[in-house]
Amino acid sequence: MESVNIPTLDAELFCRVECLVGEGPFWHDHHLYWVDIFQSRLYTCDERGVGLRFLTLPSHVGAAAPYGRGFIAGTKDGIGLLTSEGSFSLLPSSPRLPAEVRFNDGKLDPAGRFWCGTTTYEVTPKAGALYRVERDGEVKCVLEGLTIANGLDWDKEAGLFYYIDTPTQRVDVFDYDAASGAIEHRRVAFEIPKELGLPDGMTRDSIGRLWIACWGAGQVVGFDPHTGQSVGRIRVPTQLPSSCWIGPDGRTLYITTARSVLSPEALACEPLAGSVFRAELPGL
Repeated sequence: MESVNIPTLDAELFCRVECLVGEGPFWHDHHLYWVDIFQSRLYTCDERGVGLRFLTLPSHVGAAAPYGRGFIAGTKDGIGLLTSEGSFSLLPSSPRLPAEVRFNDGKLDPAGRFWCGTTTYEVTPKAGALYRVERDGEVKCVLEGLTIANGLDWDKEAGLFYYIDTPTQRVDVFDYDAASGAIEHRRVAFEIPKELGLPDGMTRDSIGRLWIACWGAGQVVGFDPHTGQSVGRIRVPTQLPSSCWIGPDGRTLYITTARSVLSPEALACEPLAGSVFRAELPGL
């Protein structure tokens, strides 16, 4: 449901970088991290947006998260552990993906389990799945029949898990048990009008609103998950915002973007495509 006269703000450049498809931002140890899927990189910069550096993984990487003394990542080869020096090793129970399948978005749940979903390069309907890595390192498939496994987040207090399969144009919600990680009773939380863009990455703020990167529409839109009402909009100077994350101050939204599918003409008009942006969230 679209609102009239919702707060609309413009994002500012945080870190200039030419990611093909930036994804999966997260904060760790006073640094922002994110991946570039098709350059197989885990990027990082400091809290000022400077000191850009990266680790290169052996194959396309959809998402990463802090894990032990290093990171855990979902890659084309499977789910594995990445050291701070760049060494990568697959978990023994990681799924071995078919050639046409790769991992996409993912993050840690409130109990520290890594969740990551898959899609195919050709976006084959219902060929993707969602996986959960237990705290002992065992990988379990928790949801099948997805097309583009994408944004995810949790409301631990309410026992809810929010999830996006992009082509559905909606956010689904499940009952979530933090102790076991189990999800059940899938239903539609709210639908996203097509004119707002394709729902991609998602994050939840301190008052429970869901902020969703709207691919193709140059914006991140905030929603009340209970009503589906939009509560704010952040405009980004490129049409391909891909994901977002709330910073450690609880007020600043960091937004990754992409450039891989833009024409030369579009890139000339959007020279910052692929960079990371930030904006202060309204209402906090």
